[in-house]
Amino acid sequence: MNIFFIPSWYPSKTDALPGIFFRDQALAIARHFPDVNIGISIWGQNDDRLLLWSRKPFQSMKKWINGKPKSSIKYIYERQVVEYFTPTYTWSYKLKEGNMSGIIHTNKVHLAEFERAFGKVDIIHAHVGFPAGHLAKMLSEAFNIPYIITEQMSPFPHEYYVSGRQNQLLLEAYHHSDRNISISKAQAAEMSKLGIRNIVKIPNLVDESFFQPATSTKSDKEFTFFSLGRLEPQKGMDILLNSFALLQVNAQLRIGGDGSRMDEYRTLAITLGISHKVQFLGELDKEQVLVEFQNCDAFVLASRHESMGVVFAEAMAIGKPVIGTICGGPEEFINKTNGYLVAPEDVKGLTNAMADMIKSHQQFDAGTIRKNFMNQFSSEKVSTQIMEIYTQVLERQSS
Repeated sequence: MNIFFIPSWYPSKTDALPGIFFRDQALAIARHFPDVNIGISIWGQNDDRLLLWSRKPFQSMKKWINGKPKSSIKYIYERQVVEYFTPTYTWSYKLKEGNMSGIIHTNKVHLAEFERAFGKVDIIHAHVGFPAGHLAKMLSEAFNIPYIITEQMSPFPHEYYVSGRQNQLLLEAYHHSDRNISISKAQAAEMSKLGIRNIVKIPNLVDESFFQPATSTKSDKEFTFFSLGRLEPQKGMDILLNSFALLQVNAQLRIGGDGSRMDEYRTLAITLGISHKVQFLGELDKEQVLVEFQNCDAFVLASRHESMGVVFAEAMAIGKPVIGTICGGPEEFINKTNGYLVAPEDVKGLTNAMADMIKSHQQFDAGTIRKNFMNQFSSEKVSTQIMEIYTQVLERQSS
């Protein structure tokens, strides 16, 4: 079976984190299903070298003059998973549709390269409705290949797409796809409100072979909370800091991630008088994230909205209890066996949850939490669900 992945976001030389779960999914499917080949189409998603901004005209002109990086074809798992990279400039959709015609051409070239190496593509798998879903629809119409879409946007639809031409293209992509995968029940409900059909829920996966419990126990006696997320309003780090400041017991808070609000949150910690108990770790790579998860006592994130919240699943893979908010995804899998839930924006409620976690965290069994994770988010579990969708789509095409 040959699957062509089109991700709306993808790790790049200038930004290694966005869309990393798309790559992880491709690797997991190939690992568990050796007869599946996957081609991944990359044109410069999240690559600052190829993003031209009208608000930064001199920087954008410099990028244009310096030219594009080189194209490449890179196998990333055995001979089954290959990344096709053809650098293509992208700019605001308001100006000539952000070079959408160029991006469509690039994806056609990649599909042809993949087919030359592996044979005819059976299914196009788009990750996120726009632009990937739109691109999949264009390729589907040109080459008569079925396509499916996995959605990740939170909130759905994102405010950037609620009006205008992009909203139309987003909905058209969903209405013509063979399956639309949501990663949570709440997201599926929002998709249904827009008349989107053929929805099935499959969560994001986490590589259980990498995210494993520590082999030794934590030596530090001070209770440690770990939080991880972009330092943007969505993740609610300001709520977390205000809640942590109200704790009447000794603890430390370690925050991983970078973003536009870093300076603001550092200043807030100083203002609240907790800067000596809060460490901002900046952007972390995968190995650093693992160490933080293993060394913390509990994971906490005060998101204002989430489509799922894969960081909670990563914490659970390591057997750590979690504290989250009822914000769209976490409430589906956080329960009394693995942690606590509070309402979004509830500063005092979050403080109480953290105090309860410090007092009674021993009641949470790491083995039970890990088992709960394996039943929902392991690479084999999720990959099998995705393969079932591929099979159903192909059976429908042949009938």
